Amino acid sequence: MPKVNANGINIYYELMGKGDPLALIGGSLFGRQNFAMVWDGLAESFQLISYDQRGYGQTDRPLMHYDLDIWADDLAALLDELQIERAHVMGTSAGGMIALKFAAKYPDRCIGVVSDCAFAKCDTMRRIMFRTWRHMAQTWGCGPEFADHVVTQAVGADFLDGPNGQPLIEMVRTIVGLNAVETVVQACIAMEEMDLREDCRKIRNPTLVITAAKDMLTPMLTGPDGAGAQWVVDNVPGCEAIVYEDIGHADLVECPEKTIASATAFLHRAKEKVLG
Repeated sequence: MPKVNANGINIYYELMGKGDPLALIGGSLFGRQNFAMVWDGLAESFQLISYDQRGYGQTDRPLMHYDLDIWADDLAALLDELQIERAHVMGTSAGGMIALKFAAKYPDRCIGVVSDCAFAKCDTMRRIMFRTWRHMAQTWGCGPEFADHVVTQAVGADFLDGPNGQPLIEMVRTIVGLNAVETVVQACIAMEEMDLREDCRKIRNPTLVITAAKDMLTPMLTGPDGAGAQWVVDNVPGCEAIVYEDIGHADLVECPEKTIASATAFLHRAKEKVLG
């Protein structure tokens, strides 16, 4: 199995496709499997760096306090070990937040940045939601009950009632069941505590925000104490945005072909701006 020692841990990764490097950062609870439905499409244009973040999948799971800085540092160290100077970065959900942190902290390591279904700061409602996740995981473990709750907040009601709803429920039960409760707790605390507003204002790499009008987890607009996806668009210089009107949080599940096409076109344009 391909693993490298980077930033003090063993990181599992796979390389897929050919082209400019594109690091894929999965969301909370899902690790690298978060991008499974778009791997093939993205690999037609890029060399994908598909890896499990600290705490997930086949990467080490040290017991420690996790935050977006350590996950961003892990990616920088992984690129060092793979001898990749610069890469496109695409993160989804919590991975989209890490992508923003990485772009602010390591601008010279980035080409284009895609932050998918993410935001910059929780409001009270979202802090309660993530706090509830960790309490549920501590009470029930990462079993079907917890996974089913997560899936109801990850996709829209129309999708769950459609032909792909039950297969998705089963898949999420499997993937969520692979998590350690300690990782779930730390990931939720990291999202509850994060504040990316100053980071967003520092970003100078071409950035695309993909969001959805019906996303309840990382919404376009938050309460006054938060900073939603629209805030990110308004405060990252030159940021571009795509808004899906009719889906929930997980565009990689509900409309993967659209996201593949949009991200690919954007990252090609970003390369021209950054590298010429």
